[in-house]
Amino acid sequence: MKKKKYIVHVIMILILFATSIGTYMCYPMIQEAINKDNRDANTITSYVVDLISEYNYPIDYQLKTQKNKDFNTSEYLQIIGKDNTQDVMDAKENFQYQIKQSIRQLEKQTDLYYQAVDNESQIHSANTNDDLSSIMSNKELQEKYQWYIQIQFDKDGSLFVNFTKDGIEIPYEKRLNYQSHSGNEENFYSDDNEIISTIKYNNPKNLTITYAVPKTLQSGSQLSLYINNPGNTDYFRFSLPYLLTCLFIVMCMIFIIPMHYLNENKFLQFISRIKFIILAFIWCTVTSTLYIISPYLVIATTQNLMGEFFSRFGIQNLSDILTPIFNIGLWFIFYLMFMILAYMIKYLYCKGFKRYFMENTCTGWLIKNSKKIIDKVIDFDLSDEVNKSVLKIVLFNFIIITGISIFFVFGIFFACIYSVIIFVILQKKFNQIKEQYQVLLNATQQLSNGNFNVEINEDVGIFNPLKDEFSHIRDGFEKAVQEEVKSQKTKTELISNVSHDLKTPLTSIITYVDLLKNPHLTDDDHEHYLQILERNSLRLKNLIEDLFEVSKANSGDIRLDYVDVDIVALIKQAQLECEDKLSEKNLDLRTTFTEEKMICHLDSSKTYRIFENLFINISKYALEHTRVYIDVIENDDSVTIIFKNISAEEMRFNENEIVERFVQGDQSRNTSGSGLGLAIVKSFTELQGGRFTVELDGDLFKSIITFYK
Repeated sequence: MKKKKYIVHVIMILILFATSIGTYMCYPMIQEAINKDNRDANTITSYVVDLISEYNYPIDYQLKTQKNKDFNTSEYLQIIGKDNTQDVMDAKENFQYQIKQSIRQLEKQTDLYYQAVDNESQIHSANTNDDLSSIMSNKELQEKYQWYIQIQFDKDGSLFVNFTKDGIEIPYEKRLNYQSHSGNEENFYSDDNEIISTIKYNNPKNLTITYAVPKTLQSGSQLSLYINNPGNTDYFRFSLPYLLTCLFIVMCMIFIIPMHYLNENKFLQFISRIKFIILAFIWCTVTSTLYIISPYLVIATTQNLMGEFFSRFGIQNLSDILTPIFNIGLWFIFYLMFMILAYMIKYLYCKGFKRYFMENTCTGWLIKNSKKIIDKVIDFDLSDEVNKSVLKIVLFNFIIITGISIFFVFGIFFACIYSVIIFVILQKKFNQIKEQYQVLLNATQQLSNGNFNVEINEDVGIFNPLKDEFSHIRDGFEKAVQEEVKSQKTKTELISNVSHDLKTPLTSIITYVDLLKNPHLTDDDHEHYLQILERNSLRLKNLIEDLFEVSKANSGDIRLDYVDVDIVALIKQAQLECEDKLSEKNLDLRTTFTEEKMICHLDSSKTYRIFENLFINISKYALEHTRVYIDVIENDDSVTIIFKNISAEEMRFNENEIVERFVQGDQSRNTSGSGLGLAIVKSFTELQGGRFTVELDGDLFKSIITFYK
């Protein structure tokens, strides 16, 4: 008996696998039937004409450059108005880039062949050895190509269709020579929304092109996918006979197997215990989802697209193994759903509807557990104020609605009166609750505004328990506010200082990441874009590090390790580290200080960062081939350090502005600085009890630091 049980289980699993594998093996037959039903010349026309309109310019450009190497894509453009605006320049570059991209695509094209001739110079260009221009009189070529067309641009750029395969008509809107520019015209507007420039895209001239599509298309190519990409209804229609056959086998298997064997299956036992409404929802969801995605499974498998899906998980090399496993697994689940359906039909028949209703439905459960529900009602706590209020409203409404239902004719009239009465009662009660709530709300608002002496003395009804805890909340809130202020100070400083300097490298990174997604990039472009990404990433990293440094310093949330520091030695060390940057501009460094030690009680690392930032600032903004002066003056209670240099640019800022965050002396922002260097100097100096000021005298820039002993 036990052996038979296992045999039955194995048979069930084998039939599920057999039907799943059988469905997977039918994919080629389904696709073949669909292809025979869908392929026609109009399908090819709707796709190829779009390509033709894209390739006209690139083909003409290749012919013109063979004749004249100085020929430029701007010859196709007629600019009306200002021709030196940034928008116009960008449009010209974009036009040239798209033509070159189309040339690369045309070189890789395997489903569309062309033969072109410049009618003026008689220069030819083609991507095939066949004489396509003679296809109308060449029967051999007509047998080789399933679709062809010859178009001609006259000396004025007017477009004519000389001939097509079987006289196929080409809709006028498909004759646009460059789809990227709707209407062959592009307008550019000023800030006042007035047209300041217009670019008109002129058609090629004196050009004849013959295009042709071969009868044998490369498997997996774009045109092949387009032609062999019918609607989902076609897949449902042609796969239905195979699905019905497999479903018939699966369901008949369940109906034939004796019920006692099925009941011994633990999986089916678990299914039978699920409530009907839940089981029905799960069954409908899973089955409909699998049936809806079945066309996409057939398409992706027959057209070798599953590798792209698996590449998202980095396992595309296992595509040949995983594709059948994935398909068979999904069909196994699909047929398993119908095996469950057949089992539940048989289970309902054997168990009886009444018994099934009482044991396996939510309604039956409510009826069966009504005693427990009543017991909970009996145990209802009437001493609780909330429970009493809710019960009164429920009972009152039950009585009124029951009374209204007695008057069939006048029921609506009494219902209206009842609605008005209940509205007035509830409005009064809710207004009372609203007033009590408002008292509590006013107190909390005063507390949130910093009034920690507020108290609640009124009766707030159902909110009275909160009144007793309010004093504890007030004390806890006061303490929490004090702790939060310090934390929020750093966050506020950070958010308020994010500006153009932070967005610029991030925007550049996003732009070049999008460009790298282009599968047709050359190796040189790829390497160039990666270098730009690396440079901007480092700039963004340094900016963020500086931003956190100055924000932490301003909030006071920074640890200082005070030691006796030799100011002169620290300046020399920072000078030595920045020697290369200073030498690049041929800056002559002149120092005025004694060789004796000048000791101050400071944080050595923060002080070194101050001097380093000043040297870096000088290396960026000082005029080349000039002298830089550093004076160290020791007083009785302080040490003053003065850095002086000649600015390379005119200084159009004041002393207070330049030490703010994200402010650069180079207002054109051509340097790679973050605008945080002097802000860090000021913050670190003041954090150690010192003073930092900037003085401007013509082109002379002076940084003055004072540390107290």
